[in-house]
Amino acid sequence: MKKKIKFLIPDILVSQNTAIIGNSSSILKKKNGLKIDICDDVIRFNNAKTKGFEEYVGKKTTIRVINNGTFECNKIKPGLGWEKSDNDYNFVLSLNNIKIITISPNKIKNEIKNKNMKNNNYYYFLEKRYIQFLICFSFIKNLDIFFELINILLKRKNFSIGFYTILLCIASGIKPHLYGFDLSEDMTKRSHYWEKAGNVGNFHNLSLEHQIINKFLRLNYIELH
Repeated sequence: MKKKIKFLIPDILVSQNTAIIGNSSSILKKKNGLKIDICDDVIRFNNAKTKGFEEYVGKKTTIRVINNGTFECNKIKPGLGWEKSDNDYNFVLSLNNIKIITISPNKIKNEIKNKNMKNNNYYYFLEKRYIQFLICFSFIKNLDIFFELINILLKRKNFSIGFYTILLCIASGIKPHLYGFDLSEDMTKRSHYWEKAGNVGNFHNLSLEHQIINKFLRLNYIELH
């Protein structure tokens, strides 16, 4: 049975048997590739690689969730703001026959959308910051979680796209299988499984996100592998 993901237009249906693949290097500790590939839907983030890592991360991708920087082909340069990235541009345009969800706190200009979209993909956009607040109310029955979510936003942080995707699934009645999420990771020394990660920056509160994911685990809202 498939469920409609809330807040997305047009409708996107996702199986109850869904894997969300995080980018932590901890995913290389177990060869879960086959377990991941038998899931009906497999969600990956930004330009996460599969080639050369298949036995650990699988090779199947049905949904790619990217942030506005990746979609707009920008990258963060520490201390200097955003700059154009040919690698991201080539990556976005290399995607074929896939559902792409772009998450952005602000509206993306139509000319940028037209430039970076291809006819053989399906595109979905979450572009308004207020939607993050709306998602929080899906957790109003768990007041401690609700207030922690609101606290992140009131301190002018945005949800990371991995955390955002987990929230969307739970709010839509889906219990996702999580791989590649290291909830004890030292975010000052983080790395992606295929590369050394860049500076976390000041955009998210990843430590509090990890605490909330731990609560989701205890509440049996997610499966962590």
